[in-house]
Amino acid sequence: MFRSTSEFTLHAVPVSESVSGLGESPLWDPPAGLRWLDIAGDRLHTIDADGHESSISLSVTATAVELGPGSDLFTVTRTGFGWLDPANGRIAQKVTATEADGVTMNDAAIDPHGRAWAGSAVMDDSRRGALYRLDDRGVTTQLHRLSMSNGIDWSPGGDTLYHVDSTAGTVTAWDYDLGSGELGAARVLRTVPGEIGLPDGLAVDAEGSIWLAIWGPGQVWRLDPRTGDVTATVDVPTPCTTSCTFGGTELSTLYITTANHEQPEGGGLLYAVETPLTGRHTHRFTEAL
Repeated sequence: MFRSTSEFTLHAVPVSESVSGLGESPLWDPPAGLRWLDIAGDRLHTIDADGHESSISLSVTATAVELGPGSDLFTVTRTGFGWLDPANGRIAQKVTATEADGVTMNDAAIDPHGRAWAGSAVMDDSRRGALYRLDDRGVTTQLHRLSMSNGIDWSPGGDTLYHVDSTAGTVTAWDYDLGSGELGAARVLRTVPGEIGLPDGLAVDAEGSIWLAIWGPGQVWRLDPRTGDVTATVDVPTPCTTSCTFGGTELSTLYITTANHEQPEGGGLLYAVETPLTGRHTHRFTEAL
């Protein structure tokens, strides 16, 4: 297991009973609570502030969910974007991003101006994945030659976009023009060696640090946004940590999704830990589809 000169170490505990084959895309959705997907099981899970848990089947596979302008959730499907009705699980895809064979859409996030960013992934060495932006101009490809596009979030000021390419093992910080939604210069903030694990989903806290789920060692790392150094570690008692987000009434609870890959003990459960820090409210997708 990776160890570092962390300022502190936290220990997450399970808070759900639902076991996901591939838990992903945790989303704090007040007042409903914490929502997350089981991509492999085509289900949307929700746990409210009192700990009551519910689950619904989805009409098609969803790979990410974000807040929309109304009660429906902005949703990424395997090939594009649409709306998910959390009351009945129906998904209506409105926009297609990719139809390439062997390429599937993956993680997503909404920028502070309400634009959607989502990436695609391949399970081979072809690097045919891409990163897309959806706004009032439609879908545009922002990055090419990705392997497994994953975690996306912005600095508190919106001037930096953080993006994970899991198979490449990189977390890249891009200069970001919030007015235009354009990427500028890039620097690799952190590389995760393959013998340790794979970087997966991420979330940025109110201070600007990046909380990065690491598939393999069962951890979440808190990264310094300037140096990429690990400044805190969250230990999760199952190896396949997939993503994380802040939620709760004070936005101080870090929720962590996991996968039941090869059925390790505790795999596929939702975990949580109270942190001494706070997250930020999730942005909403504001464009019409």
